[in-house]
Amino acid sequence: MDQNWHQIPNEVKFGIRYLSAHFYPKRYMSRWVILKPLSIKFSERVGSYSPQQYQEELDHFTFFESYFSSEPLSEIELPVSYISFFDDLVEDFKSGDLDRVVTRFHLVTEGILATTGLNVLRSVGEQHNLPIFVDGIKHIIEDEARHINFGLSLINDKEFALKRLEELYPEAMKIVIDGQPYLKALMPFERITAMMEDLKRGKESRLKS
Repeated sequence: MDQNWHQIPNEVKFGIRYLSAHFYPKRYMSRWVILKPLSIKFSERVGSYSPQQYQEELDHFTFFESYFSSEPLSEIELPVSYISFFDDLVEDFKSGDLDRVVTRFHLVTEGILATTGLNVLRSVGEQHNLPIFVDGIKHIIEDEARHINFGLSLINDKEFALKRLEELYPEAMKIVIDGQPYLKALMPFERITAMMEDLKRGKESRLKS
């Protein structure tokens, strides 16, 4: 943890922890324990899927757990909308349908939700001079960009993907709206939602190309 962490406003600190818990939902990990074997099975099915990507996801968990070791993210309660979204991710993995997995995980979860959240965390970390935190977030952003590009390359049915994007985007936005009381301490809320809209348009453009 950065030395000046305790000098920043309490509402900002909680907002950072709240948003970080979306990337490391320690409180709920046992609920989704089946995701680990399902993810491994998925990686074995996709010949070009590198085990390094799975390891990088684990490394991201390690960063958040280590950085917030004195203020555990397991204390953070996440909204029902988030929990439901990841319950559905488990069902997508269980289905074995590649396009279902990729559209929820790579297209929306990583491509819109995570990208938005990481950019907010980087911005607030820079604003409040948290160099250790910012360095870790930048590393995760680089990893996620590779994961997203790889995942989108796996989409077989672009028409299905576009329909899924329209279906899942409101669910993603609901997660963010439910966190508005805490997220607005980090960045003007309209900037956060505008970022999501821009990312959605970018994904639509890529799928239509």
